[in-house]
Amino acid sequence: MSQTLHYWVNDVEIRRDMPNADAEVIPGVLWGEHCALFTPAYWLSQYWMNGLDQASRSPYQAHGTLSEELVFCMLGGYGITAELATSAFEACRDAQLIAEFVASAEVWTTQLLRPLMVNGRQQNYRFPKQKARFIADAMAYMKKNPMVGFDGMELRDALLKINGVGPKTAGWVARNYLDTDEVAILDIHLVRAGQLCDVFLLGQRVERDYFAMEDRFIDFCNALTARPAILDCLIWDQMRTYGQLALDALDSKFSVEKVNILTSQQKQLQMHLRA
Repeated sequence: MSQTLHYWVNDVEIRRDMPNADAEVIPGVLWGEHCALFTPAYWLSQYWMNGLDQASRSPYQAHGTLSEELVFCMLGGYGITAELATSAFEACRDAQLIAEFVASAEVWTTQLLRPLMVNGRQQNYRFPKQKARFIADAMAYMKKNPMVGFDGMELRDALLKINGVGPKTAGWVARNYLDTDEVAILDIHLVRAGQLCDVFLLGQRVERDYFAMEDRFIDFCNALTARPAILDCLIWDQMRTYGQLALDALDSKFSVEKVNILTSQQKQLQMHLRA
């Protein structure tokens, strides 16, 4: 059994089949209906409908230097919007701090304390002193250790040696710079999407289980025949757009799972008491 997706491209109807909703993509992950939000079938349908199976590279592939990509990714992260990070990066790049490998935290702090224009409004960059210290250290490291000829995993692992660069940031840089499918960027949006379709388990945490979660996401993408470097961009874009809707879906799913766990524990306790 299979389910069929119908969509139109330039007045041409396209029909594509995928496995039935109750079939497994990978162990523990069901395909679900393609018309239901946040299911694996939904993500694959979006991948196809956006023509991403024909894309030659990730939409976020870098066009600058490795040092520029590192600074851009270090300026982003939890609590900092992509728009704010982009504005801060452009200001730092234009001030030649990256090209000159400026390793002074004071200079970076001064730059990051300057107001930025984001979507026509003035904003201040968050955590300027902390980020300045880490980026200054990164510039000093990059000046002494040029990273040339690495593949995706090698570059990610090399970047992890830089103070203030964790697996997510290192993978982000490697993915953007090399357009590699060997790593995954497990940011909050991707993690939430993975939890909603059971790619990631309720108890898993990126702080503790990053590489196991990364392997499972890559296996998931391969089972969908979707490039990880491209699918994670699609998921990130849509999860940001869905906002509260995605959070509500996650709350609902976790509430049901917690009830099921408690019910199972209660049954085990009752069986123990009867024994």
